[in-house]
Amino acid sequence: MLVCAQCGRENADDSRFCSGCGSSLAAPAPAQREERKVVTILFADLVGFTSQAEQLDPEDVRATLSPYYAQLREELERHGGTVEKFIGDAVMARGRSRAGRPRGVRDS
Repeated sequence: MLVCAQCGRENADDSRFCSGCGSSLAAPAPAQREERKVVTILFADLVGFTSQAEQLDPEDVRATLSPYYAQLREELERHGGTVEKFIGDAVMARGRSRAGRPRGVRDS
């Protein structure tokens, strides 16, 4: 006999729903394991670049930013970081963590 968790009624072993209240008699799904992760996020941009870029042609802006992107990506990856995205002159990156050891800003 299956007993309904909602109303307590006994039901046949092959029942999928309670004959008293209609609740599902399926076994509850196992709870998902939650895990806290500590990460380091870096957000940086070039001071005053927006006002400078407004005076330049798009091709000149790209020519200015391309070496900046390359150098920034190389430095971040050299220290174990990952560039998530470039947004104009800004970069958003995350640091790695070593097996349960949080990494601070100086470590990343």
